[in-house]
Amino acid sequence: MRKVRLDDLIGLKEYEEIRPRFRERIIAHKRVRRVLIGPEMTLLFEDHDTVLSQVQEMLRAERITLPTAVAEELAVYNDLVPEDGGLAATLMIEIEDPEVRERKRREYVGLDDALTLELGDVTVRGSFDALGRFEDRTAAVRFVNFALPPDGRARLLDAATTVTLKVQHPKYAASVTLSDEIRRSLAIDLDPLNAEAMRKA
Repeated sequence: MRKVRLDDLIGLKEYEEIRPRFRERIIAHKRVRRVLIGPEMTLLFEDHDTVLSQVQEMLRAERITLPTAVAEELAVYNDLVPEDGGLAATLMIEIEDPEVRERKRREYVGLDDALTLELGDVTVRGSFDALGRFEDRTAAVRFVNFALPPDGRARLLDAATTVTLKVQHPKYAASVTLSDEIRRSLAIDLDPLNAEAMRKA
């Protein structure tokens, strides 16, 4: 999938003017790509637009305008854009009570080995970022990648193929079947026309 480029970004003044409409569009876009996995976990599939939104909001919040600083932020957030042929997501442990949340973070050690995406008879294990991995707990927000098989896009578009996200952990077990709407959105991510490689050819 194509990364966010410097020329995709909008200057702070212009962004402030269009921000309400821009955020409304991104919120609607994220709604399609957000999946509840049981009562305590939410997964958001990231793409060019979700990452662009995060970069714009960070630049606005921190009033970052220096070109080198903007480039640094862009490099950090572009790590969330999935590689060509794969999917990337943010997994969040969403528990309001801070004491309960901290206890659960310790109970969910080993979560890195517990998340899978099943496309029919093919199971893809989520590959988590190392930054949120600790010996005694897991971070409340984790970044995860799914390296799909070559026919991953075809499987997403095949109505006869069931696509399921699963967490199978001793302390938390839940699964959800992806809707047709989410699957179509993810298939767009995997369209060869959206590949980063297309821009480098």
